[in-house]
Amino acid sequence: LFPKRRRLSCQLCCLLIPSLLSTTMATLSIGTSAMVLFASSLLALLTLGAVSRFHTATDQSDQIQQLVRQVSALQSSQADALKSASDRELLVTAQASSTSCNCSLPDGYTYASAFGVIGDADADDGPALQAAIDSAASNQSGGIVILPAGTFRINSPLLVPGGVTLQGMGYGSSPLAIQFDAGASTIAYCGTDHAVKLTGHAASLRDLAVYDWPYTGCEDIQAAGGVLVEADQTLIESVIVSNVFIYFFLGGPALSLVAKNSGGVPFGNYQNVRIRHAKTGVYLAAEEGSSVNTNSFIGGGMSGGGFESGIYAEGPGSCNDNKFYGMFIEPPDTDIAHVYVEGSKTNVKLLDVRLEATDKSLDRPIVIIDDSSYGNVMNGILGHTHVQANLNKNPGIDLMSHKSVSLDPAPVNQFWNAAFKGFDGDRAMPGWSLVGTNANIAMVDDSEALYPDHRVISVNYLNYGGAFKVMADQTLNVPGHDFVTFGIYARSSVPSSISAAMRYTSGSIISSAPHSGSGEWEFIGMSALYDKTAPYFYFSITGDVEITASTLTFGHTPATPGASLMSSSGARMSGTLTTGVAIGLPPPPEEPPYYWKLPKNEGNLFLMDMQGDPIRTIIRLNHSTADRFPRGTVVTLMFSLAGTRVSDNAYIELKNNDDFVSVINSSITLMASGGATWTEVLRNE
Repeated sequence: LFPKRRRLSCQLCCLLIPSLLSTTMATLSIGTSAMVLFASSLLALLTLGAVSRFHTATDQSDQIQQLVRQVSALQSSQADALKSASDRELLVTAQASSTSCNCSLPDGYTYASAFGVIGDADADDGPALQAAIDSAASNQSGGIVILPAGTFRINSPLLVPGGVTLQGMGYGSSPLAIQFDAGASTIAYCGTDHAVKLTGHAASLRDLAVYDWPYTGCEDIQAAGGVLVEADQTLIESVIVSNVFIYFFLGGPALSLVAKNSGGVPFGNYQNVRIRHAKTGVYLAAEEGSSVNTNSFIGGGMSGGGFESGIYAEGPGSCNDNKFYGMFIEPPDTDIAHVYVEGSKTNVKLLDVRLEATDKSLDRPIVIIDDSSYGNVMNGILGHTHVQANLNKNPGIDLMSHKSVSLDPAPVNQFWNAAFKGFDGDRAMPGWSLVGTNANIAMVDDSEALYPDHRVISVNYLNYGGAFKVMADQTLNVPGHDFVTFGIYARSSVPSSISAAMRYTSGSIISSAPHSGSGEWEFIGMSALYDKTAPYFYFSITGDVEITASTLTFGHTPATPGASLMSSSGARMSGTLTTGVAIGLPPPPEEPPYYWKLPKNEGNLFLMDMQGDPIRTIIRLNHSTADRFPRGTVVTLMFSLAGTRVSDNAYIELKNNDDFVSVINSSITLMASGGATWTEVLRNE
């Protein structure tokens, strides 16, 4: 009597009714908590029937069989879900006073509620919560400890061992204060130690608040700190702290990474850690022989009052390469500084960081880098005051404001004649000292050059007498810089044939990595603090090698070998060349009247001031070693008065051996020939 689609629906109902009845009986036998699952299953089945009523098909039998298979699969998954719900009910009804779990837990999780935590901010939940953590660590249950919503008072530190994660439900609706809302999980510490200690590899703390609890009997108790990662005679790496609010630790650091007794804390990851009101925000410290290295702090930040410092990093151990990405540090003021770094092995990297100090007086720095620390990198926004640091040792500090600027070293090659021009075929080359007789030196064909106008020298080492040294022929020193960067391109098939060497700031000689012996061009160089009292830089050669394109710059900057439009290899320019003009004065009365000294490094043109008496004679110019001009320097002596004689002699070689005698507005041009001698270039009499 019914159309095809209605007959199909009736047949479907006949199939579904027994299944629904059996499901209903199973549901009633389990309990009310499973009713939601049953309702969901019933809705799915009725929906399936409704869809079938509006589906036109030519083969009703195939459709019916397909629906039967779908119902069977749904019954199977429902049974599994009901079993899981039954397990959870058993878990919830476990004895609240028990500190050990004898029930069957779902794989992968340890529920702190099963161990008796209450979360009412009054009872001491420490023993129960520690029992849950210990269970997770011993593989009795899952490695992730689930902390429900609540305020869990603890009177002793929580110890989270390696591989265990303490996972809360979040820290509430505010990043400025504990609001005890939005299902937050708060650890309320009432003690004098640190609230939470992460004690092993890959220990983790997530989605909760840690509070130095000031209520209900804890008013006069102050914690030593919030979260502590301390490696004492051990290594603790790959710790994770994520989405954690650390609040009101005014007696110590909110977050500490500490290594001692040859311990190490590397490779940790700290994401969105929010710190509010603390003595120190993040404390990094390594004893001698220990290390706190290469930890990453991503996002998050610190604000509020009570701060002595935001980030405090100190040695004397290795405490470096700890990076802070996109963090804000904005207490209104800090007693020390928002960022303080000290120690020769200590530095930090602040990348895209915001620094604000609205209440700090303008004469007090927001960042202090002790002179012992170098290699710090900082960039971002500097909202107030200034940076106190040796910026020549820390050129990576790019924080600039209307109160301070950063510095970049000038990339000027200090090696005069870096292009190796003027080699005489033996041992003489302008600007260079070739120390030793244990090598033969020759020029290589220009087709082998790496850079335009740069010559290549071949050094054939003779295997005796120690290292053959190639070094500048004058002392290179720029006292304003603490770092030096230098090197040279080298090609050799002999391993360790050449290395760069220098006198370190401590006075010891240090060297770079040597050539590998690959037979290819390799840049051999180094960058380090140098001894400014006795600077010493050289290339040490102990094997056959070809060298070219040497460079030396002061400052901590990458090496810049090769030619530029104006460099030690030559110059090309358009426009006007302006040179310095200096004054040449007669010798003082206590010195010989014929020995004149031109002021060095002040210019190439000298206005000769005769002090009212032009009848004078010049026999020597800059005869003292310290006052001599480099070979090839061209100077012009300009005379406004007549009567001054420049005498031809062994030290001043004049054209045709003729003395120069000045007339009004005349001049003579001389070239330094090396040592104390000069040669005439031209004269204007």
